[in-house]
Amino acid sequence: MKIGKWLISIVLLVALALPAHLAAQGAAQDVSKSVMAGSKKVSTSAGSRTVQFVTINLNDPRLEVRPVLARDELGRTESLAGMAKRTGALAAINGTFFMAYNKGDYKPPWGLIVIDYEKKHDGVSGSSIGFNGNALPVIDRTSRFNADSFQHVTSAGPTLVKDGKIVVNPVVEGMNDPKLTKASGQRSFIGYTANNQLVMGTVPNVTLAQLAGICQSMGLVAAMNLDGGASSGLYAHGKLLTAPGRELSNALVVVPRKVAPIQVMRQSEKISFLTPPVLIRGSIYVPTMEAFEKLGAAVHIDQQDGALVAAIEGTVIRITKQGKVFRDGKALPLSADKRTIAGTEMVPLRLVAELLDGKIEWDQQKRTATIQLKASAPER
Repeated sequence: MKIGKWLISIVLLVALALPAHLAAQGAAQDVSKSVMAGSKKVSTSAGSRTVQFVTINLNDPRLEVRPVLARDELGRTESLAGMAKRTGALAAINGTFFMAYNKGDYKPPWGLIVIDYEKKHDGVSGSSIGFNGNALPVIDRTSRFNADSFQHVTSAGPTLVKDGKIVVNPVVEGMNDPKLTKASGQRSFIGYTANNQLVMGTVPNVTLAQLAGICQSMGLVAAMNLDGGASSGLYAHGKLLTAPGRELSNALVVVPRKVAPIQVMRQSEKISFLTPPVLIRGSIYVPTMEAFEKLGAAVHIDQQDGALVAAIEGTVIRITKQGKVFRDGKALPLSADKRTIAGTEMVPLRLVAELLDGKIEWDQQKRTATIQLKASAPER
């Protein structure tokens, strides 16, 4: 049975895509209505099981899904409810595996964790889920996951469902523990539907194959396994739906978005981008082609070597696929520091401005970057 059918018996979902004017009225709306908790009995090859789950409407721009470290520090532990309450979470679920049986107090995570584009912990096995604002998340094997492309990442694994099909193969993902690969146990999962509804849930006493079947029956087009056993826990609206049997090293939390989006201005006029600007380690990243075009340059991609070429007032700027920068054929001692974010190539806004003989003024309070260009390039 698809998730859209049986969620109705619990609570009506908010509209799948919020109109822009509703986002502007966020203060007048109750963001918690975009986070719905419920339970459902499902049939498996081993009998009936009860799924505890939370559905999050990722089309709501007021929400953010992000990893959190116990006590904001690698290797520490904290209760799931403690992490949820400390971050003001509307919902939370346990995250990646961790060294729960390490002697002493230091119990580091096992997998890849990225928070605000900063890699907190590395990992290569299992699978990962990446988040970029309100875009559809991405689930894939960690070994081929481009962590730099996402604002937030957590991992565990294996992948359960991909493109709507069951694809459980833990050995291929470098996972060989029989307790994970063969045995039944308490499980946690995360996945999403085609219309950007994130589902986090727990199921008792199932194998990975049975868990994958449950995720598929819920209409998830992609899903992955999270840490399980005594780590498995689910929290929503101030209470535990599934209580973990121990403190955890990390979790995924669903929180109201706290910071305003970054704005870019040219003199007094706002510049809008299809992929919104992001702040990474003090640099504002913007879509490469759009930025040059919006600042008056004629832009194309060299079909021979894939370099980006921007021409403006007799000056030709060239940025190679490797990130080398040329102006009028002369190599500059600069690196483009390119990133692919949400499928779009992005570079620091300061680089674009400097290549066009301009400068950036940053207003931290208003989260606004204003570009001042010396040249009188036409606006586009």
